[in-house]
Amino acid sequence: MEILRMEKAIQARFDSLGDLKGSFGSLVEKEGRFWYYQHGCLHYKNADNIFEIHGDIYKKWVKLGGAGFGKPDTDELLCVDGTGRFNHFENGTKTIFWHPFTGANAVEGDIKIRWNELGWERGYLGYPTSDEVDFPDGGRVNSFQNGGIYWWPDTGAMDLNDVVVHYTGLMCFKETGEIDGTDEPYAIVGVVSPFGSGAYRSRTYASVDSNTSRPDLMEIYRGKPNGIALAIQLMEHDEGNRDKYTDDIAKAMTSVHSVGTTALGFIPVVGAGIAAVVGPLIQKFIPDLAKAVNNLFGFGDDEIGKHIITLTGKDMLVLARQNNGSMHRGIGFKFSTNNLRGENANYKVYFGLVPV
Repeated sequence: MEILRMEKAIQARFDSLGDLKGSFGSLVEKEGRFWYYQHGCLHYKNADNIFEIHGDIYKKWVKLGGAGFGKPDTDELLCVDGTGRFNHFENGTKTIFWHPFTGANAVEGDIKIRWNELGWERGYLGYPTSDEVDFPDGGRVNSFQNGGIYWWPDTGAMDLNDVVVHYTGLMCFKETGEIDGTDEPYAIVGVVSPFGSGAYRSRTYASVDSNTSRPDLMEIYRGKPNGIALAIQLMEHDEGNRDKYTDDIAKAMTSVHSVGTTALGFIPVVGAGIAAVVGPLIQKFIPDLAKAVNNLFGFGDDEIGKHIITLTGKDMLVLARQNNGSMHRGIGFKFSTNNLRGENANYKVYFGLVPV
């Protein structure tokens, strides 16, 4: 008798759908409290709540596991902008949103809570462009139209669009002891990220003495926080060709990037340029980075020192979310090289990292 009442209620709910019934197609299967149609589903929660799923949201729900993903808490509803659509699932902990520009994508858990705090689709991130997927270092991520929300157990959910990494200057703790009494240092920074590589050279600083700094600002990376490796080469200018050295570093970075992408086979991309895989992705690109830098030779200028810095996606997120960096002798920074010692000198090179 109870089953008959339930089925009668589901049939009455289906009949009440009016013109929407046509988008469901034919009834395919009755499975307990679920009635499955070709392009939709009805779920009997109780006599007063029988919810429907249809169209692209239904397809996404099926792809994510159907009832295993979650039972619907609402019918398909209209977003505030009058264009997007959504269904809530699993007591509101999961939602599938649809927009004609993004298709249907699922948001859940702490990432959904953070997106809600930002104003849902009306916030700066816009609509989701991916489901929640794995991100390196044990994280999770959803891509949105204007950024991403990233989650790790020890950080919680953090929203971010792009980041910018700057070279911000150098500090001379001890000069080389050149005959003229001052140094003329410059830094070359090789950059490798999952989607590209390059090399950048600072200006050459004249008359650098011990215990003096040279603040500067040079952008060396702009993009998603997918992880980055920096190969820093600090030089003392004598008579060498600085442009050639920069080109040599750039070629070495290109080679490392090529080897890394070949080893990976492909880079899974989530949404707009977010590289999401299991494991620390950037570290897969740099097994030969030190070797590539060490193989460079023929510098006419003296090499004071070199250092390789690797930041994972998580590192970049955490640094970008820090409101305040550090300051040393007029140089603002979020991270730096170790002490670079060579030619009787002692230097450090500094970098900033901020959200766009």
